[in-house]
Amino acid sequence: MNKRVFSRTAWLLALLLATTACDDGSDGSLDAPRFLQPAISRNLSVTREQSAGLPDYNIYRPANLDATGSPLPVIVWANGGCVRYDAAWESLLDSWARAGFVTVAPTIPADGADPRTDLTSVEDQVMAIDWAYAENARDGGPYAGHFDLDRIVAAGNSCGGIVALSLASRDSRVSSVFVLSGSSAIPGSPEEAAAAIMGNILVPVGYAVGGPEDIASTYARQDYTLLPVGVPGYLARRSEGDHRTVSTDPDILAEVAEISINWIDFTLYGNPAVRQTLQENPCATCDPGVWEIDAKNLDLHVVP
Repeated sequence: MNKRVFSRTAWLLALLLATTACDDGSDGSLDAPRFLQPAISRNLSVTREQSAGLPDYNIYRPANLDATGSPLPVIVWANGGCVRYDAAWESLLDSWARAGFVTVAPTIPADGADPRTDLTSVEDQVMAIDWAYAENARDGGPYAGHFDLDRIVAAGNSCGGIVALSLASRDSRVSSVFVLSGSSAIPGSPEEAAAAIMGNILVPVGYAVGGPEDIASTYARQDYTLLPVGVPGYLARRSEGDHRTVSTDPDILAEVAEISINWIDFTLYGNPAVRQTLQENPCATCDPGVWEIDAKNLDLHVVP
């Protein structure tokens, strides 16, 4: 399904539908068949593996591909620094797998290339999506029919955030974006560089950034303001923490995991209870005041 059918006009139509939905005589309760168990409540057994069809990537997934009773969303992840080395973010990627998502991340190349200088790009993330499509359709393959290709998330940290947002700006298969301490353009770039990317994104975009000392914080806020009219945006700002700390500290990554799982869950399934959680208490395990939230147009989000 082509997600770009949700034009700016469609977002306004979604708002109209949302404001008239209460006139149907219902009691406002959740439609149980529509919403899966909230992802944050899951604690699935996970596995990490590689696929012959996608060399030099790690696949983080539930050990049982039928664990949720439904095909699994796919997250294509771009490492911080755009390096081909995912170990620093394993705890976050494992958390996503425990929540019922399949994450595909570049890892150390088998051919001996330097993972610090042979950097990843949008094309590498396109390759990961192409792989998911091919494996989902491959008769007899281990992943056949297990991927939900209507629910693909682009995600990344720092330089990887540039990759994720660039991917979302040009690939209609992306349904949602999550960026950890990153933005659409290199810090110091003119606003026009960010606008050229953000103006082409028509799917929900969420950020988790550090405190004022996080170099990405200002530029993530700029991205947030540059989203097209009606597109859902979300900015979780930590009270403290510089770029490196927020990106790699294990305790903070646990907080980020909770926030990002809620964001991804809401944007993929539209559960209004999760939307409320995102706005009121996206990290239930965090001390009060650690994270401040800016959100817009979440009530316009309609899942096809």
